[in-house]
Amino acid sequence: MMQLSKPHITTLNHPDFGDMVAVTNGSNNIHYSRYLMSINTHPCDDHETRIYKSTIAFLVEENKWLKKQVKKLTGIYD
Repeated sequence: MMQLSKPHITTLNHPDFGDMVAVTNGSNNIHYSRYLMSINTHPCDDHETRIYKSTIAFLVEENKWLKKQVKKLTGIYD
């Protein structure tokens, strides 16, 4: 099993594959990603895969919202 020392999750919008999630070993660059997955659901996906991808998409959106809130709060208290 591969172990990541400092996992970093990056999201991106690829022109061909749609929304993607990349897990890197501490870098923001997707070229160094260990895992790369499209979170768009496709008709050929089974039920479990659709649930898995929709859960990841929800967590990505929540993470974006939390990052905005942190930026807003640090701007108030700085």
